[in-house]
Amino acid sequence: MGQRRVSSAPAVILGRCNPYGAETGGPRHVLGGMYGPNSARTEGMYLPDNVAQGEWRCDQPAVIRCRMMCKCGHRGQVMQLCSWRDDIVRHGEWVAGVLRQVSSTVRQHGHYEEIQRREAGLCPPCAFPAPYAELAKEVQQWQAEMSALWTIPAEYAIRRVRALKQHIDDAGQLMDQARAQGIIHNCALTLIPVS
Repeated sequence: MGQRRVSSAPAVILGRCNPYGAETGGPRHVLGGMYGPNSARTEGMYLPDNVAQGEWRCDQPAVIRCRMMCKCGHRGQVMQLCSWRDDIVRHGEWVAGVLRQVSSTVRQHGHYEEIQRREAGLCPPCAFPAPYAELAKEVQQWQAEMSALWTIPAEYAIRRVRALKQHIDDAGQLMDQARAQGIIHNCALTLIPVS
């Protein structure tokens, strides 16, 4: 008889994986809190309801508690995430002229691995420090206003579009200067397990 491996770690019940806040009231911290709960909504795209609401639920059990950290010391909120799991995949296969259902086990990565691989490349407080986060939001508002004004052929609309374009260009120059001085910089994040 083989020996059983017993974990020395205490069992902790974490609940369901919560990568984007669906389990705790919605994604309030999109891009480090720069955007609120309704910023991830995707109406009209015929996606599942939880995706259209910007919640992005995960049905897997959470197995690890962690938070994002950058080398400058910024720390994100604690997240409960799923990790590696085995999924059973079924497909049809022709065997001796008969179609048979074949199942196999496929190792899938969870949100812990996915977030480390794809979403850990930018620390929001490093990319958008204090005055520049507000400036980035203003630029987005100016761009939205400018987009709406393109449909109005009036002289006022043309003057306002020129003024908005100048505001956007000035904001871009301020951000470029901050990048050149290292105030705005790209800092990678690391998922750190926490107890």
